Amino acid sequence: MLCLLFGCLLLTGHSDCSKLKSPKLNIKEKELVVEAGQLIHLKCSSHKSHFWTYPANLNKERISIKNSACGGHLRTRCSSLTVHKARPSDTGYYSCTVATKNGNRSTSIYIFVADANIPFVEMHSEFPQVVHVTDGEELVIPCRVTSPNITVTFKRYGKHPFPVDQKNIIWNNKRGIIIPNPTFQYSELLSCEATLNGIVHNTIYLPHKESSTIHSVKLDVPDSIHLLSGERLRIQCSVKTDLNARAEIEWKYPRTKFHRIGSIIRRMDASNPKVLMFYSTLIIDNVQKIDQGQYSCTAKNGPSTSSVNTTVRIHAKPFINVKPRTQGVLESFAGQKSYHILVKVRAFPDPEVIWLKDGLPAVEKCTRYSDKYSLTIKDVTEEDAGKYTIVLQLKQWNLTKNLTLPLIVNVRPQIYENAMSLHEPVLYPLGSKQSLTCTVFGIPPPIITWHWRPCTKKNLKTRCDFHTDSSRHSAPLMVGQNISSLGNTIQSIRERTQMIEGKIKTASTIIIDNSRASGVYSCMATNKLGSERREMMYYVTDIPNGFQISVNKVPSEGDNFTLTCSVSKFMYTDIKWIFFRTVGNRTIHHSINKQRNSTSTAYSLTLTAVINNANMADSGVYECRAKNLYTGKFHLLKKEINITGGLNSKKTVVSRTSKLKRRKRNSTTQSLVTH
Repeated sequence: MLCLLFGCLLLTGHSDCSKLKSPKLNIKEKELVVEAGQLIHLKCSSHKSHFWTYPANLNKERISIKNSACGGHLRTRCSSLTVHKARPSDTGYYSCTVATKNGNRSTSIYIFVADANIPFVEMHSEFPQVVHVTDGEELVIPCRVTSPNITVTFKRYGKHPFPVDQKNIIWNNKRGIIIPNPTFQYSELLSCEATLNGIVHNTIYLPHKESSTIHSVKLDVPDSIHLLSGERLRIQCSVKTDLNARAEIEWKYPRTKFHRIGSIIRRMDASNPKVLMFYSTLIIDNVQKIDQGQYSCTAKNGPSTSSVNTTVRIHAKPFINVKPRTQGVLESFAGQKSYHILVKVRAFPDPEVIWLKDGLPAVEKCTRYSDKYSLTIKDVTEEDAGKYTIVLQLKQWNLTKNLTLPLIVNVRPQIYENAMSLHEPVLYPLGSKQSLTCTVFGIPPPIITWHWRPCTKKNLKTRCDFHTDSSRHSAPLMVGQNISSLGNTIQSIRERTQMIEGKIKTASTIIIDNSRASGVYSCMATNKLGSERREMMYYVTDIPNGFQISVNKVPSEGDNFTLTCSVSKFMYTDIKWIFFRTVGNRTIHHSINKQRNSTSTAYSLTLTAVINNANMADSGVYECRAKNLYTGKFHLLKKEINITGGLNSKKTVVSRTSKLKRRKRNSTTQSLVTH
């Protein structure tokens, strides 16, 4: 190791380092021999401040460095180094160095301190010094001598000498024995031997082969560090090696460019039986702007090197900057699995984060949770719409920043009547004025359109069928005119908005004037998320309630009378007349085989039964049955007829016969029964 001592002169003179000359020593020779106990005195002159380096073992109490005048040269800096009572261990290089931005410029001299009784600078005669052997590197046995004239023999301890051929084994009196390519034969105890005044002196060494493997180099900080001016920086670098390794750790950091250094604490941990851990901790108190930049830790183990870096940024004061990640209004949709509200934040130190919704804590709802600068909403609903605010606080510095982001939750169109529509169509009286309404909700508010689809012409005599492709055969409604010859006149289409169940809904109503055509009216609600349709079967009937029976007279014995059953052609089919009468204790029924006539109009089907020359056997219950096209169930109406005898006693008693009981004579009623 070298001890460093900086000159105390102020830096003036040349600023161009490329033109700066190396410092000069008062002794021009490259080496000097002095006797032990003598004085070593060196002088150095340079055009910039300089410092001295000398052997690390030199006792500082015996050394003095003084700045001195340079004989009137204002731009020249001079100093002297004096070593009192020189010792053999003071042997080594003495250098005067000028530090520049482009590196150091030095002038050195090697001084031997000769002693007639001490041949080696360092003596290890009882306990060998361990020297480390590393793959790929030369082996140096540091048996330096105190005089250049001393002859050294190199051998295995207690065995024959090795030939020093200056090729495989090199002798250097300033370094010792150098073996460029060490092999296994140098793994035993080795010695350097010198003879002075007939006395043999040995210094012994034990080679120890080291692993050059570096398993890992890590920093205990992230890739980027932020600090405030005046704070403390602490970075620990850890290196993992094999047990037979010795890692060296070096730091490079911005402060060294200004000849300022931080504190470094080193330690080794051998507690793990398989690996060694080396630690180096760099500490800089009261960081300033000059400490900003890259910090590099480099581990060296023989020929192996490995580095790891981090970047340090120094901020003059705390700050918070926040802005949205995306421009424009935030939009989600109801039913979305998750939605993330994201913001860009640049702040130091890390602020406290609070998320609010409409001024209240946003994360109180279990489907919302925050991850620092983002807020996640799970299973989005309409209730999640509102104004979301991120509050960033540095309470210690009384610094707060807010950002409010409105969130719109779009909702697919919903037609509320679809949830309560009847399965069976509604019949509308011929010529009547009617209204149909669709109540719609959606975000954004849906556009509502009305369409008409008539029954197909080919089926007008039976039932109402439609084309399967409703979009191609539907026509938009227009106020004041028929859509076609099969359409109804639309008197008006109106919309009104009102608050219903806490939601703003739109009710669209069409007014149909003079109902004459059957078909399907549909309302379509559409917004950016899609559409919903409601279809309303609109069947016009000329039969009250779509089903009725009648008799043309109150029959007497010998009369002819007619029974009529009329049904809506769009609701019923399979019309039948059935006659019930009581014989003894039994009720028998049979189809009416007498004259029947079936007719139809644009709206209804009619089945008539003609009873000629009525007699008492024709008394009983007459029932009309028809099958509902949509439910498949049979609906029926009954009429009880009693035939009376004689011209003066003609009476027909018609009573409610759904229970087949006569309630009152001389009355006529009918009822609708479903089976």
